[in-house]
Amino acid sequence: MHLVARRAAEFGVEIQGTVRFHVDRAVARKDAIVDGIRQEIHRALARRREAITFLPGRARFLDEHTVDTGEGRLHFAKAIIATGACNAHPTIPGLEGLDYWTHRSALELRTLPEHLIVVGGGYVGIEFAQMMARFGVRVTLLGRNAQLAPGEDRELAELLADCLREEGIRVHTAAPVTQVARKGSDYVVTAQVDGRPRSFRGDALLVATGRVPNTASLDLAAAGVETDGRGAVVVDDRLRTSQPHIWAIGDVKGGWMFTHVATYDGPIAALNAVKGVGRTVDYRVVPRTIFTSPTLAAVGLTEAQAREQGLEIRVGAVDAVGARSKAIGDTRGRLKAVVRADNGEILGFHILAPHGDDLLHEAVVAMYDHGTVDRIARSIHVHPTLSELVKAAARAAR
Repeated sequence: MHLVARRAAEFGVEIQGTVRFHVDRAVARKDAIVDGIRQEIHRALARRREAITFLPGRARFLDEHTVDTGEGRLHFAKAIIATGACNAHPTIPGLEGLDYWTHRSALELRTLPEHLIVVGGGYVGIEFAQMMARFGVRVTLLGRNAQLAPGEDRELAELLADCLREEGIRVHTAAPVTQVARKGSDYVVTAQVDGRPRSFRGDALLVATGRVPNTASLDLAAAGVETDGRGAVVVDDRLRTSQPHIWAIGDVKGGWMFTHVATYDGPIAALNAVKGVGRTVDYRVVPRTIFTSPTLAAVGLTEAQAREQGLEIRVGAVDAVGARSKAIGDTRGRLKAVVRADNGEILGFHILAPHGDDLLHEAVVAMYDHGTVDRIARSIHVHPTLSELVKAAARAAR
């Protein structure tokens, strides 16, 4: 939509007439894709019905070897908890009782608002802010932290904020929300901006302030399973809980709440539970991505985190400017490689560039076995490709 409506002429494409976006058709397409994925999962279970019994219900532990399924009791020798996470509901005055968007309900809309206010500067808030803006919605994003995407490289996060502002999104960082109210059909959100209260009025409100482990209804205490202050299941490096016959995987244990982490955890917990192999997890190399344009993708330590750990490092940084990025008309962004100064081991790689999510995996593979930056810098890369940018950042860190 963005390319067609705003940039087609740049590529020599002339469009006569009005470009229209039908959000209901886009949502229907999304629903069909998601439903197909879900059906395939159920078909996979059905193909193994001799080994797998699938019971839909709402589980609750009765003791360390018994679960209430909602329709009866199920006794088990071993168990794996994989209940995921749910939306965190911030304690903002006036918010309770209001009908606001979450990341789930925002994907079910059938009409577009005129002005969307996004509360939260993490990946969910950022992604939805840009998506809605490119659909033609006026968007204001309020983040309480000093930068967007807290925990990521500050320079790249600030560049991403600039990209969003260039597209017309009103981005405010260090702007904690202090009050929410409903006036007629509008929401009025008050935040501290530059140390002063400022109000924003819109006809839609997205609250994207993170997620919390889905454990409130499990009664884990009855099973003797320990949780932390946020309700996350506490596990060791073999994904065992405080009960040695119960494991936990994915979002329910906190930490990196990504689907790819859950799919990494699953086989490890299963092998440990069923075969007792004692396999351990290694979260040193966990890729993460914010699916914006340009994409912010990263793995490992940021420059600041490495220095905080007292590590002697070298940082190679290049702008996302190359033959391929010029050809596709998007040279926004920057790439940074963080390596140990003594041996060149890659400690982190950070990308703000078109298709940064795909580019990142070259660094992920190189990092997996404590590889050095030379693995990337000395290898031949096809020209012209965006992957040449990864090689350029690696060479800059040598």
